[in-house]
Amino acid sequence: MIDRRHVLLGGAALLAAGATPALADEDAAADLRRLVDRLATRSRVTRPFLLRRFDAERLTPRERVLYETLLPGAEADAALARRTWGKGGVPYPVTHRNGNWRRAAELREGDRTRNSVRAVNQDTNLIDAAARRGVVAPAFVIDATLPELRNAARRVADANVADGETLVAALTRQAEALEAQRAEAPSEPGVWRLPDGDEFYVQTLQFQLGAAVDPRDAHERAMARCLELRSEAGRLLRAQGLTQGSVAERLRAFAADERYRIRDRDTIVAGMNAQLEKVRALLPPVLDVTVTGGVQQLDPAVSNNGTRGQRVGANYLVDLQARRPTWSFASVVHHEHTPGHILQNRFNRGVAELQQRYSSGYNEAWATYAEMLADEIGAFDGDAPGRIGYLQWMMFRLARVVGDTGMHVMRWSRERTVEQMYELQGESISFVTIEDDVTRFAAQPGAFAAQGLAAMQLMDLRERTRRAAGDRFALTAFHDAALRSGPLSPPGLEQAMKATFAL
Repeated sequence: MIDRRHVLLGGAALLAAGATPALADEDAAADLRRLVDRLATRSRVTRPFLLRRFDAERLTPRERVLYETLLPGAEADAALARRTWGKGGVPYPVTHRNGNWRRAAELREGDRTRNSVRAVNQDTNLIDAAARRGVVAPAFVIDATLPELRNAARRVADANVADGETLVAALTRQAEALEAQRAEAPSEPGVWRLPDGDEFYVQTLQFQLGAAVDPRDAHERAMARCLELRSEAGRLLRAQGLTQGSVAERLRAFAADERYRIRDRDTIVAGMNAQLEKVRALLPPVLDVTVTGGVQQLDPAVSNNGTRGQRVGANYLVDLQARRPTWSFASVVHHEHTPGHILQNRFNRGVAELQQRYSSGYNEAWATYAEMLADEIGAFDGDAPGRIGYLQWMMFRLARVVGDTGMHVMRWSRERTVEQMYELQGESISFVTIEDDVTRFAAQPGAFAAQGLAAMQLMDLRERTRRAAGDRFALTAFHDAALRSGPLSPPGLEQAMKATFAL
C-alpha cells in the first residue's frame, strides 16, 4: 500500500531525480537511434550481435534505457529464429489465433488475392513440415481452429472478389490438412512434449516479457499472489453475507446476484464516468499527468460483430452487450482509461516498432498496475462490490500466469489447468470463458503469462526502488519514469529507475 509520507516527499524527490549525470558522449544517443532504425531492416538473428557491438558505456544512464529495453527481447527473438519450428514464437503454424488465413479473410482494401493465396498455401506447407518434426497442435486447439477456417472460406466466397475461388480453395485445403491431423493429434496441451519444448517455452517467455525468467519461479510467485488476493476477496464476500462454500463458489454466487445485473446501460456508463472523475481527483499526489475524455457505450452492432470494447482517442467505448456483473466495471475504468491504457497511450506515439516488439508485455502490465494504483489511493473506498471486482480482475490476470506456466512447465493437463483457473478466480470476469482462455495458452505459449509477469515485475520494482532510494523516492517520479519513454521491458524499466533516482 502507498505510504502517505512518501507522497508528501514527492516534490523534493523530483528535484533530486532531476540531477542526472552530464552527457557522456554527445553523439552516443543519436548513434543508438540510428542503430535501432537499422536493426528493423536486419535479420532477427543478427540484431543482438549488432546491439552488443554498440558501446553502451557511451550512453548516459537515461539514454541507456532504450538499449536495456531492447537487448533481452532481441536475444530471445534470435534464438527463436534459429529454431527448426516455432520460429515466430508460436509453436504451431496455424491456429485460431495465428496464421495468414486471418489477414486473408479480412479482404482489406489494397490486399492482392494472389498474395493471400500464396501466404495461406505457405502456411499449409508449414503445417505438414512441422508435423514431420513431431510438432502437431493439441486436438482441442485444432477443434477451435477448424470452424474459424471454414467461416473464413465462406466469407471470401460470399464477398465475390477477384480470384476469390482460388483463395477459398487454399483455405479449404488448409482446413483439410488440419482435419487430417486431428485423428492423431495429442491431448496433452503443453509444449514440453515437443522436441526441445522446454527450451522453446523459456525462449518465447523471454521474448514476450523482454526479460529472462525462471518459469517455475514465476509460477510459484503468481500462485502465491493469487492466493493472497483470493483470501482478501473471501473476507469481503463474507461481509456481503456470502459465507458458505469456497471463495470461487461465493464469487460465482455474487456474480449471479440479480442486484448486479445490467438493466440500464446509461446508468452503467454514468457510473463509470463518475468513477473516472473520482480517480482523477485522487491521482495528482502520485501521478502528475492527466487525460481528458471519458467512457461511452460501444455501438451494439459493433459489439455483436465481435468487438469487445474500443479505445478511440481519449474515450473508452465499453461493451455492455456481454453478461457481466455491474460491480466488474469500476476496475475496467482504471485499466482501460485512467490511469491505464488511454493515459499510457499518449506516451507511446512514435515509438520504434522494435521497442514495441521487445516490450510486448508492458502495455497490459501498466494497465494492470494502474488498477492496483487506483485501489491504493482509494478509488474503491466505500464501494465494497467494486473492490471485489478489482480483486477478481487481478486474480484473472495472475491466474493466467499460473495456468500458462502450469500447462507448459508443470505439465498440467488441459482439464487440470481449467480446474485450477476456476478455483483461483471463480468464473471468468473477461469476455472469454476460462476454457477458451486455456485454449489460447496452448496456441500462444507465454503470451498471456508475460503480461501478468510484467505487471508483477513493475510492482516489485516499485518497492525495490523505494528501498534503494529512501527519502529520495517519490511516486510521481517513479510513474513519470515508467511512462515517459514509451513501452519498456523489465530491464529497461529498471534502468529508467536507476537514471531517475541516481541509483
